[in-house]
Amino acid sequence: MPADSSYAHLIAELGLALGIAGLAPSDEGICQLVFDGRQVVQLVHVGARGLVLLSCRLADHGIDARQAERMARANFLQAGRGVVLCAAPDGRPHMQVAQELAGCTAATLCAALESLLDQAESWSRAQARTADPASGGRDPAFFLQSV
Repeated sequence: MPADSSYAHLIAELGLALGIAGLAPSDEGICQLVFDGRQVVQLVHVGARGLVLLSCRLADHGIDARQAERMARANFLQAGRGVVLCAAPDGRPHMQVAQELAGCTAATLCAALESLLDQAESWSRAQARTADPASGGRDPAFFLQSV
C-alpha cells in the first residue's frame, strides 16, 4: 500500500462507489481501471504535488506530427487546469486531469473520471472523423478548448 493512507482510502471509497469492493492502489500508488473493455484509466498518486492524476490512454500506438499539433492546440487556454492531451514517454497519446488529494472524495473522483472518459470518447470520435477527409468534420482540437 502506498505511503499515503489518505490516497489508499480514497481509492477504496472509489471502489465502493463503482461497485468494486477491495479496490486498492499498487505499492507504487497506481490504480488501473478498464471501462467498456476499451478505455484504460490509470489513477496515479503524485505525492510530491499532493495530486491524484487520472490518465486515459487514447491509442495503443504513437502519434504523428499532425496529431501532436492538434493535441497542442486542444490544450490552448487550459493553463494547467482541466483535461489536457499529452504524449507518454512511449509516444502513445493520453488525456489527463489532476485532482488535489486534499479534499478529494470518491464523488469528485467519480465526476472527474466521467468527465475524462467523455472527453476521451469525444476526442477519439473527432480524431476518427478527421482521419476520414470525406467526413468534413471539425478539427478535434476545437472540442476541448474552454473559454
